[in-house]
Amino acid sequence: MGTTVDRRHLLRTAGVAGLATATLGAVSTSAQAAPAMDLTGATTPQDFGAAGDGVADDTAAIQQAIDAQQAALNKIVYFPPGTYRVTRTLVIPDVEHLGGANFNRIVLAGAGTMGSRTSLIDVDFDGTAIACGAPLAAFRGLAFVVDPSRQNAVAVQTKRDDSLGEGISNSDDMDATITECTFVDFNIAAKHVGRGMVFTNNLVAVGNIGLEISWPVDGVKGDNVHVLPYGMRKWLIEGNHFHSMSFAITTTGADAHNFRGAIIANNVLDIGRRLFTGGIINSTFSGNVVENGATNATDASVISIKSGGTNLTFTGNVLGGGNPGGGARPRHAIEFRPEATARNVTITGNSFNWVDGSPVYFAAAVAEVTVSANSFDNWNLVAEERWGAVRVNGHATGLSVMGNAFGANTVAGAPPVRVIGTVSGSTIVGNVVDGSSAVVYADAFGADNYIERRGAGARQHELSAAKNGALVVRATTAPTPGTDAYGSFVAASEQAVGAGPGVKGGVRVVPANTTGAAAVELLCSTNNANGVAAMRVDINGLSPTVDNARDIGSADRKIRTVYAYDLQLSVVAAADLPEPAAGRVALVQDASTGAGVLAIGDGTTWRRLPLGGALRNS
Repeated sequence: MGTTVDRRHLLRTAGVAGLATATLGAVSTSAQAAPAMDLTGATTPQDFGAAGDGVADDTAAIQQAIDAQQAALNKIVYFPPGTYRVTRTLVIPDVEHLGGANFNRIVLAGAGTMGSRTSLIDVDFDGTAIACGAPLAAFRGLAFVVDPSRQNAVAVQTKRDDSLGEGISNSDDMDATITECTFVDFNIAAKHVGRGMVFTNNLVAVGNIGLEISWPVDGVKGDNVHVLPYGMRKWLIEGNHFHSMSFAITTTGADAHNFRGAIIANNVLDIGRRLFTGGIINSTFSGNVVENGATNATDASVISIKSGGTNLTFTGNVLGGGNPGGGARPRHAIEFRPEATARNVTITGNSFNWVDGSPVYFAAAVAEVTVSANSFDNWNLVAEERWGAVRVNGHATGLSVMGNAFGANTVAGAPPVRVIGTVSGSTIVGNVVDGSSAVVYADAFGADNYIERRGAGARQHELSAAKNGALVVRATTAPTPGTDAYGSFVAASEQAVGAGPGVKGGVRVVPANTTGAAAVELLCSTNNANGVAAMRVDINGLSPTVDNARDIGSADRKIRTVYAYDLQLSVVAAADLPEPAAGRVALVQDASTGAGVLAIGDGTTWRRLPLGGALRNS
């Protein structure tokens, strides 16, 4: 007992690798599978008398196998296929301060893979199964199960001993690895305290929390990247299957907003409340798939950012709930709570479906947020006007919403983008909207926006790429004279008071006749009524809306010289002459001859100018 084993000894005690696999019950010493790893110097619980039959208490034997690795070179404890019943906490101590041999790189390995329960640890008490203080420990190929009545059970806790104090144990220096393991029915499957972790290819099922992450309270030493805000960094959480979980991943504690450097990728959550909840910054969520999110939680969100919130990317995720016959639905898919700061956030290439409220929800103001190339289907299923596919509860500065496909809102006419505040410095263009609603609603539109909105009176247009620096608009309907089928640039007001609603000015391009020839209309609202007058420019020249209704120049904005090839004055009756302002010229119909007579105003009256003889052409 207590001696290490080599490969030959392991084969004698565990059988020939690969011939067969054991059941979940008693261990067969004639046929057990070894993992694909170097087991030189490994110990097994069987070396210390473990039965591995699911009945005997193997706690002491496992602890002795762990303790025997202090002097070993490779520091491996291998669990041959079987069921190992434990009745108290197994401890991997933090002994780095002792110098020499330590548990920095100890590995507890079984013969299983994700979902394969060949090397099974049956936790038969309500507590923590393994308390690991070794900073570089790894757990691989093990399956942990517990009776669901054990409401406080934790499978693995990776946490250094911060009671040793600064200078003895650096409590933040915990970089554990958990891979290809299975956890069933635990309150918390893995509880990590420290600065980084690899958590990959695990199955976590029917429990409360899959992975809980926090920062140590005491014993942190070092400087720069070893302490906050940069201390809680480097996380690879990838390829896991979370099934029927309340929370897959959560960050907790007062320092959760410093959780950073995380790649949360390619995880699957089916029948669960949240994929992530807590604080996070400087990280990415990519390729995650969530079905039936937010079970039994009407206010829950698939991803809930409670603190931090800056420098985040969400890409390639499929997030939502179940269809009417397929399960529960979340209130939101991606949610930023009021305590978070949504800044420099990119949400692109995701698919959102079966969401009760807003798939993308910001509970406070946002800045430098991009929402692009996403698809939104079956959202606002509670049919409340307050929810948009994207909703911002505050001012939006630098908001970019481009190239999204918005399925129909359950509230007819309600826009998919809803800002309860002022939109400034933002771009909202190129989105596809199912229905006739506008693209965006905002309490107010500030400066420096470029917003393309659909309205009830808009014609069908295709907005193409820029050509030589100009924006090209193509009509997709047959042009009809008198319509704006070629597009417009119109300034409009939505004020309920003051100027009032309506078009205030702009430029409108319309067909001039049935051949499709275009005219440009310069629009301007009148001074004393909310009407819009137009000055038309077409192939025939510059034409006012009605005769004598528009002037060129003004009393204080004069045109000094007019060059014309052919100047023609219309003949007016003397009774229709205007006031004889000095310098006015008119062609007046002579009452006696009926011919036109040139007249000039001197400020008091009109004076006739005599006409000379006819011009000679040769």
